[in-house]
Amino acid sequence: MKGSPAAKTFLSLAKAVKRARGLLLQAARSALFHSRCRVCGADLVAPGETVLCGNCRAKIIFAVENRCRICGKFLPREMATCGSCRLKPPPFARHRSFAAYEGTLRQAIILYKFAAVEPLKHILASLYLETVRRELSGAYDAVVPVPADRRRSRNDFQPLQAVARVLARRLGVPFRPGLLRKIKSTPPQVGLTQAQRLANLDGAFALGARARAAGLRILLVDDVTTTGTTVRKCAAVLKRGGARVTALTLGQTRL
Repeated sequence: MKGSPAAKTFLSLAKAVKRARGLLLQAARSALFHSRCRVCGADLVAPGETVLCGNCRAKIIFAVENRCRICGKFLPREMATCGSCRLKPPPFARHRSFAAYEGTLRQAIILYKFAAVEPLKHILASLYLETVRRELSGAYDAVVPVPADRRRSRNDFQPLQAVARVLARRLGVPFRPGLLRKIKSTPPQVGLTQAQRLANLDGAFALGARARAAGLRILLVDDVTTTGTTVRKCAAVLKRGGARVTALTLGQTRL
């Protein structure tokens, strides 16, 4: 009978068999169709692997090389400060990148920035964090990302702002993107000379509406630096507002 104990037992067994079959199918699919590393294509099978396999992640190493003590430019071993910083100190107190913009680090940044592989923000945030702990340890009042050019944004995902937010949370520092804004749309900096880069970004950044930067120790975050023009322009705006600025990037082009 429909409501008999035997019928109820049968229904319970049927449900259990269905659930077990579903779990087996899910396991089979996982075994046949692993997620793949977005850099080398290897299967992601080790615990904790996401987006990048362990081998590719292991290739992203902090650059223990001689750099300018102020701007972070890669220098020959016998130099402590580059000529540019001696002649005209930058508006930031110090800048450091995690490593040179090349190899697997470069591939990961491109995937995150242009292919919108959002889970990479957690991996990249850990690289920023390592750089801070190694080279820029100290107290900060705000983490501020370089503002995006909204007219060139294709969607609502702002990669730099997203990863800077994760970094701020891990540092326990307020995330304050509103302190700095981009008020002028500009062409991409790629392919421009240093003089053209400077002219391109003239008047492009300003303090946010009703923003107060006086007395703040700011960690200014960008993804890649080539000539340092963008972080210098942003740092100059914040410094004029009374802030002390430290700049942080992931990759630095070798010049």
